[in-house]
Amino acid sequence: MKRRLLVITLFGAILFALTGCIGQAAAETVEQTFTLRTGVVDGRMAFIGVNGAIDGVVNPDLIVQRGERVRITIVNGDGVSHDLALPDLAAKTPLVSAKEQTTAVTFTAGAGSVYTYLCTVAGHRQAGMEGRLVVTP
Repeated sequence: MKRRLLVITLFGAILFALTGCIGQAAAETVEQTFTLRTGVVDGRMAFIGVNGAIDGVVNPDLIVQRGERVRITIVNGDGVSHDLALPDLAAKTPLVSAKEQTTAVTFTAGAGSVYTYLCTVAGHRQAGMEGRLVVTP
């Protein structure tokens, strides 16, 4: 009887753990991904779009739908320290300092609006590292 209870308890624990993993994977589903490479264009610091419709575009508009899970990856293209923040959405990547180092931020797009993304390293925003996240209804 004790053995049967132990087996049932273990089976329940495994089932509970698997259910938690499945729920977590669903919560992490990303509908929109963007990659931005840091660099200098025409003497100004910039985020440069990589792949798709934003490929090669300087500080591209990132267009998403309200409620979508969004991941923005930055690639350090110049070996200078950078990050990417969306202050109005309380989303920010860790700092990347080494050339070709990558980091990302994932968030859910809120209500339809326009949000600024920028580099928070002192002087970088003023030097040109700023773009727009456009959330459509």
